[in-house]
Amino acid sequence: MLTLGKIDHIHIRVADLKVALDWYGRVLGMGIDTRYHPIQEDHGVTMLANPSGSVRLALGEEAGTGNVPGTVAFSVGGQDFLAWIDSLAGQRVRDNKGETIARDSVRDHGFFCSLSFVDPFGNPFEIVSYDHTWLAAKLRLNGRPTH
Repeated sequence: MLTLGKIDHIHIRVADLKVALDWYGRVLGMGIDTRYHPIQEDHGVTMLANPSGSVRLALGEEAGTGNVPGTVAFSVGGQDFLAWIDSLAGQRVRDNKGETIARDSVRDHGFFCSLSFVDPFGNPFEIVSYDHTWLAAKLRLNGRPTH
């Protein structure tokens, strides 16, 4: 049986990023996690973390946010990441575009890899692994653009 390591981060959609950054900083004591700065523009998210780095939220600015579910991201090791890809593919789990998950569904973020999928009701999930170097070699990600 495959297991999940921990919740890595949760995506939250906000209508006004400036207001959200102020609120999350003032109320929850969260600040911008600069390690994610290189990918923030490409993916339209700003990663926040608490001072210890144990809690992360990926804020995405999107007009008209209402009852839109945020993505829950789970963290696993590299070997488990590969097993999750194969398990999800074997169960014909789909991504948000309706395509069946496969090894070429992996997104290379430079220092971590991710795999996004939805449940039968459209709720988004993501599996991430920070074993990037090992996974890049196993999946031959070098030079392959991010999806």
